[in-house]
Amino acid sequence: MRKAIVIVVAFVALTLAGCKSKQDQLTELTAQFDTLNAQYQKDCLLAPVEVIQRTQAACKAQRDKMNPLGNKIMELQNDIAASKR
Repeated sequence: MRKAIVIVVAFVALTLAGCKSKQDQLTELTAQFDTLNAQYQKDCLLAPVEVIQRTQAACKAQRDKMNPLGNKIMELQNDIAASKR
């Protein structure tokens, strides 16, 4: 019986140690989003018009990568704000 309890406690401790807090997740996702957004700005907004016209499909693909990240960031921000209330 004691062995089972020790095993369960060890498993829970290891599981929790491997989990990231919402703030850590938010920091990581924000960094990823900032990197993608900087590249998007460079490639799709600040490039010459001729380049932008040729790269519209690539720019759409970049936006499609950024949108879920942005949504997840907003979710995490809302969760963190709700937990502080």
